[in-house]
Amino acid sequence: MRSFLTYILFSLFALSSFGAKVQFTAKTSHQVVEVGQRFQITFTVNSRGGNFTPPDFNDFRLLGGPNQSQSMQYINGQVSHSTSLSYILTATEEGTFTIGAASITVDGESYETNPIEIKVVEASDNSANAQRNRQQQRKSSGDKLSDHVFIRAVVDKNEAYVGEKVSVTFKLYSKLGLSGLNLEKLPALNGFWSHQVKSVYDQIQLDREMIDGEIYNVAELQQTVLYPQRSGDLTIDPLEMKVSVNVRSRRSRSVFEQMFGSYERKELIVASSPINIKVKSLPLKGKPVDFSGAVGSFNMRLSSNKNQLKANEAIDIKISLEGKGNLPLLSAPDLNFPPDFEVYDPEMENNYNINYNGASGAKVFKYLVIPRHAGEYFIEPYKFTYFDLSSKTYKTISSDSIRLQVAKGEDSANAVYQANRKESVELLNKDIRYIRTQGIHLLSANEFFYQSALFYTLIILAVLLAVLFYFFVRKRKEKLKDQSGLRRSKANKLAKKRLKTAKKHLDQNEQKAFYEEISEALYGYYADKLNISIADLSQERIIERLNVEGGEAIKSQLIKVLEDAEMARFAPSSSINNQALYDSAVEIISQTESLNL
Repeated sequence: MRSFLTYILFSLFALSSFGAKVQFTAKTSHQVVEVGQRFQITFTVNSRGGNFTPPDFNDFRLLGGPNQSQSMQYINGQVSHSTSLSYILTATEEGTFTIGAASITVDGESYETNPIEIKVVEASDNSANAQRNRQQQRKSSGDKLSDHVFIRAVVDKNEAYVGEKVSVTFKLYSKLGLSGLNLEKLPALNGFWSHQVKSVYDQIQLDREMIDGEIYNVAELQQTVLYPQRSGDLTIDPLEMKVSVNVRSRRSRSVFEQMFGSYERKELIVASSPINIKVKSLPLKGKPVDFSGAVGSFNMRLSSNKNQLKANEAIDIKISLEGKGNLPLLSAPDLNFPPDFEVYDPEMENNYNINYNGASGAKVFKYLVIPRHAGEYFIEPYKFTYFDLSSKTYKTISSDSIRLQVAKGEDSANAVYQANRKESVELLNKDIRYIRTQGIHLLSANEFFYQSALFYTLIILAVLLAVLFYFFVRKRKEKLKDQSGLRRSKANKLAKKRLKTAKKHLDQNEQKAFYEEISEALYGYYADKLNISIADLSQERIIERLNVEGGEAIKSQLIKVLEDAEMARFAPSSSINNQALYDSAVEIISQTESLNL
């Protein structure tokens, strides 16, 4: 009955999610943090996905995670599914850092989150001292109130095999009124693969339990499923929470408080005790060579989507591992395909649920296969070995073989593929080509490129190019070092550019802009040509530097052009021949270029 209800629930989910837009988002609890401050980043996808790849957290210190939580709601005939993975980080140095994009695969397509920028500022003395004071006060309050408020970690077993499920539940007990809960530290869970069935970030509900004759308010904080990855003594670290409680005060400030009592709020840090788990190695007796680490109880099915096809036509070979156990840790089986089959990397589907009792359901691996030649082929049965927890022995199950009848393909240059996986299949004529029989130029067996005339010619040419490149780079570096020389060399080019702009203003009868460009062109040219700074640039300084042979004729003409341009800018009604002014500016620059400045 339970499996039938599960089938109905997954069917409803599949129908409701068909065509829904996939949303994969990232959000952080803080955009600005102080050095040493903790913050959380959460990645959420509204559909079933796989191959999740988190970003690098190199600029921060990872304190906890990934902590996974899942939710599924059925409202008004619509099923919504959401999966979240969260990490707890702390900042180690100041600066502005970017947490890159995470990626996930949903229905064969890859999705990425947007990068998140975190600004880390210096921790102020006041905040650091205040934090230390608060920590001391909370510790002192925690010692006094430890009998009234505490956290317990409860496990379903203290001994387990490698790969066997261990469930741990963290509960908060309080005889006082709770007014606030905040996470301080998640357990590291080193040596375990973990999945959070319930997270401290989920909505918390209070129940009541009686312990030693006293009634406590109980909040289930977190429930985690663990799979040990190595043998030995492993530790479930404490979960720490900052708890705000209401404590009755001894001081009363009014008659009303004397009658009914007054309360004050106190903050304290509470933590569970560490729990030691003894993890046993899987027995060596009867352990097959091909054992892949599966622990639990499983069944297996091997199937294909068709048994008759043509050469170069794609088919799907699917193997489904079903049951209860460490399904999340199972890797793709190594199937034995015929030699001339082209096989692509398998796609993985996680069709299992994880709850307090562990993972149950199916993990499916789908292989895209292309037979290249006609004939009758057999895919050998696959043998799968797992360690059965009930009998404490290894069990091997075997699938049926698959018979494929491959007919001759109509066109060997093309591959037939399924639309949803076409990116995995390419045209055959890109990797297998027919042998050419015409227009072929063959070399004699005695002819070699090595030590031929062309060989030595190319070596000499390469050496010459290297020498030329060396002198070119050297000359360019020397030129860049000579800033004044570089400035003089660009003076004429920049002046011509401004005179060209002035000519456009002249043609469009924009007189004010024309006069400004003429002045800028001349002043800018002489500033660059004579290496005069902007602060020292003046008409007198330019005339002084032009006292060289041939410069006398330019000085008088330059003064007239500059004065006419200045007068025209501030007295537009003056009668000045603009074309003559432009021609004079061009001639002045041309004559100056011929001087030895």
